[in-house]
Amino acid sequence: MNQRIIEIAGMVKQGMVTADIGTDHAQLPVWLIRNEIIPKAYACDIGEGPLKMAAENVRNAGLEDRIGVILSDGFEHVPDDVQCAVIAGMGCQTAISILERAEERLPQLEQIIVQVNTDVPVFRAWLSSRRWTVDGEKLIRDHGHDYIALSFTCADHEPYSEQEILCGIRLARDEAYLRFAAKQISTLEFILSRRKEKDPELQHQLDLWKKSCQEAAA
Repeated sequence: MNQRIIEIAGMVKQGMVTADIGTDHAQLPVWLIRNEIIPKAYACDIGEGPLKMAAENVRNAGLEDRIGVILSDGFEHVPDDVQCAVIAGMGCQTAISILERAEERLPQLEQIIVQVNTDVPVFRAWLSSRRWTVDGEKLIRDHGHDYIALSFTCADHEPYSEQEILCGIRLARDEAYLRFAAKQISTLEFILSRRKEKDPELQHQLDLWKKSCQEAAA
């Protein structure tokens, strides 16, 4: 199992009945139960092919009594006893669409974990617009790629700042973060150096990243 899934699994709170929405061969539910983090899980997907693979992996793990394999479009057929939902490995807009279609149900959940492969600031801005509370973030390095996973609830929160939305709300300001921030700064500086005209928006993003990097290094 790849490091990305292991790191996401490490964010799930102890004892939570968990639904893996858009499951990756049921790897996450199997890992969570084998490591005694949760008592029960559901591996959910809209595709019959991925679900067939998930069911086979659950059988091979001998966990059919603890992991339900469910054909479900987002939360459509997810059972009511779920306390934590994980949506990982999707594009930003796909994840947002799944959450918006289940918005009435989300307040019942004690934890929601989302890891999008694209446009993390867009996803943070979407959470901020709903005034939801981000209670955890993790920067994950896997096979040369950086991923960010967020844990949140529907508890009310003041909208987050521009800097938080762009650079991270609850990310640990450690060596890994400094490396990640330096990469963002380098990319923005390169893009701006190639522009024939000034780009105020990109320059503003660069300034925010530099500020965040300085604060993390202090």
